[in-house]
Amino acid sequence: MQMPADAHELLSKTMICVLATTGPGNSPHAIPMWYRYRDGVITITTSRASQKSRNVERTGKAMVVVDTREPPYHAVMVKGDAEIGPALSREEEYEIALRYLGPERVDAFMAEYDAGGHDDSTIVIRPTKVIQFRGG
Repeated sequence: MQMPADAHELLSKTMICVLATTGPGNSPHAIPMWYRYRDGVITITTSRASQKSRNVERTGKAMVVVDTREPPYHAVMVKGDAEIGPALSREEEYEIALRYLGPERVDAFMAEYDAGGHDDSTIVIRPTKVIQFRGG
């Protein structure tokens, strides 16, 4: 789907998104996450065993919300088809960590990342609908 230019611009910024999935019994499950937005696709790293991964495996759907918290307010809600994808490479993980932590803290984060045992995967979201809000 073609992303509106202003939604694309907001998603391209370094923001924390809220990932929403549908849990067991149709209960909502939402959590703040780092994300990568590239070529119209949203990618989020997570554990294969996480509730959000299990939700996506079961439903094939997810929603991501990115918003500004100061005027002029702008929120983008992206509904999409979602799937579990492979883990990102270390270089891709570094790129995301650098984006969110900056050069001062990225090496310490990656040292912890390298020391941990990982069962990483990704949630890959391909937008099917974009809803925007502007206010204030």
